[in-house]
Amino acid sequence: MDSSDSIYEDPQRLFEAMTAGNPNLPVPVFLSFPEVKLAAEQYSKDIFTAQRELVKIIDHYVETLIKRWLKKTMAQRQKVLTSASPGIPLTHRPDFWAIRKESPAQLRLGTQYRDHWLLPSLNQEDLSKPRNLLLFLRSRARNPPGLFVNADANSVHVGHTARAVIPPYLSGYTMLLTGQNTQDSYGRMLAWDEDDEAFDMMSRGTGLQPGEGLEILEIQQRKMQFLLKCVKVILQDLPLNELDLPNSPVPAQILLPVNSSDWPSLTQEIEEAPYKVQDALNVDRLRPFIVARRNEAEDYIWSLREDPSYFHEVVLEWSEHRQERLLTLRGRSHPVLHQNIFWQRVLSNVVADAYVDFLTWHLVLKAIDHLIHIKSEQANQTLPSEELADNFAQGWAHFEHMVEQFIKGPMGKWEVGMVSSPPLRQHYVREPQDPTSTRIKVVSKDASRKKGDHLLWLLEVFLQEDQLFLCGLENVCDELEREIRSNRASRERISPYIAKVISDFSLFGELKRQIGLATPGPRMTEFIEQEDKHAEYDEKTKLTSQIFSVLTKTDMKLAEVGTPLGKFNYPSNKRRTAASTHTMQKAEKNLDVFWTHVDDHCRGKTGETIHEMLNGILEDRQLQRTPDWVEHDPKAQHSKGPSDPDMELSNLQR
Repeated sequence: MDSSDSIYEDPQRLFEAMTAGNPNLPVPVFLSFPEVKLAAEQYSKDIFTAQRELVKIIDHYVETLIKRWLKKTMAQRQKVLTSASPGIPLTHRPDFWAIRKESPAQLRLGTQYRDHWLLPSLNQEDLSKPRNLLLFLRSRARNPPGLFVNADANSVHVGHTARAVIPPYLSGYTMLLTGQNTQDSYGRMLAWDEDDEAFDMMSRGTGLQPGEGLEILEIQQRKMQFLLKCVKVILQDLPLNELDLPNSPVPAQILLPVNSSDWPSLTQEIEEAPYKVQDALNVDRLRPFIVARRNEAEDYIWSLREDPSYFHEVVLEWSEHRQERLLTLRGRSHPVLHQNIFWQRVLSNVVADAYVDFLTWHLVLKAIDHLIHIKSEQANQTLPSEELADNFAQGWAHFEHMVEQFIKGPMGKWEVGMVSSPPLRQHYVREPQDPTSTRIKVVSKDASRKKGDHLLWLLEVFLQEDQLFLCGLENVCDELEREIRSNRASRERISPYIAKVISDFSLFGELKRQIGLATPGPRMTEFIEQEDKHAEYDEKTKLTSQIFSVLTKTDMKLAEVGTPLGKFNYPSNKRRTAASTHTMQKAEKNLDVFWTHVDDHCRGKTGETIHEMLNGILEDRQLQRTPDWVEHDPKAQHSKGPSDPDMELSNLQR
């Protein structure tokens, strides 16, 4: 074998050759098979030993454990956490905290905050809350470690992309974790030249590159030992070493404090996710949020058609989040600002977005329900297991592609609206407008100030495709929500328009997190070809594309019926008089004229109004309109004479 061939037999030489062309390529530590095998066996032993001891303690003292933890103050809980792990980070998402502390150049020399990157869920801010540590104990003590492989692997995404954490490397073997439920089998390895399925298992994501497997084993060992130490600190006065192993490997149930609200909260779901059982098949957990979002989009359409003041408010809000609002560096306004063409753009975008947004979440809900249906068939075994597995994998692949495409909707609104949002507009300027193009170029006005502006840095990550990929949409949303929630100054810089887009990002982020649980990181092979994904997506979104095209690709001349906005003045919050009633009815009539114009335009292009196109999808409702004013006769009011309380009471009792 010549030297050109032998380089592929030597991973270390291969990486050296690759880094010669790309010096920034992370180089792992190269381990031998005996080193990996020994480390995997030790990690597995530590994990299962800690779990058995945890089960033993919980089985005997579960009520005492829960009672003591819930009675502790915040400071006392933090003391438990720091006793179990003296260096445990203070804040939620310590990996994002570390991003601000270490530059790429520093990371190439080695991070000083490895645990911040490797174990972001181990932090005082989250675990000192009443429910999270109990959730953590319940999930990890009651379930085999293989159930958490994908979640633990994906939790290091930011550390990997920042190159702060680099898994070691061993070629020629595949490590098995998922489905290996005993200490001896957990972390076992298959040689590629001895097992025909070994490499394919790694390619599909059902097996792991041994170095990545070691990293997951370390994460799980650290988490299990941390939980065991927490329990021992909480119960330190009890004879824990004298307990016998329980008869059953399943510990007593850990009851959690009841939520303060019966309504599901996406924020709480995101916050608690790292401490729960995270199963890729459990798409049911997100269904309530998708239903709520679809219903919200439906209500939004009808509010725009029914309420002139709401319509006025929405149009004004959209107009304030247009890049035409930005000044140039010399302080000049955009040439079309306040002209009919400007309002045409605003109004057509308001109308098109309302219906596309509704159809987006309607299709997401249908896809979720399809996956839930396949899962129920699996549970009932109505079809052969292989056919059911293939059906779910196909549905999952199409769902993943759909989510990726639908994210482009809020992303488009973000690109236009974030930089022009009134509280953030001061940081950006518009380049002089090219008279031959409608494209607007926006640049940062004060890049140097952003280094210490964490909120602005997070907001701009969404504008940079490479940075968003490296950080992960769901992770950026998680950190952004914490920043807004915990910092009043940051909250005041977020307009309601931008808050709505962030809310959509968060829901899509959770969908992406759920999708990511299917495999530990990106797959090397795809179950369905990209062409098939695109064809399926195009078929499902045919109606959406048609409506979007009709509402945006042709000039509806909406400025003629939608401006000036003063025509939608609607004094519904004032005392009703003949004058106010007339004003309200006039505004309602103007709004009806606007939507009739939209419907007539669509009928002229397609033969149907929008709502006729959406028959059976969008709920039909009767618009509420203000009745005519009726003058009351003051004399008739006084002719009734003094009231008789007994007579009034008898009338009420009839």
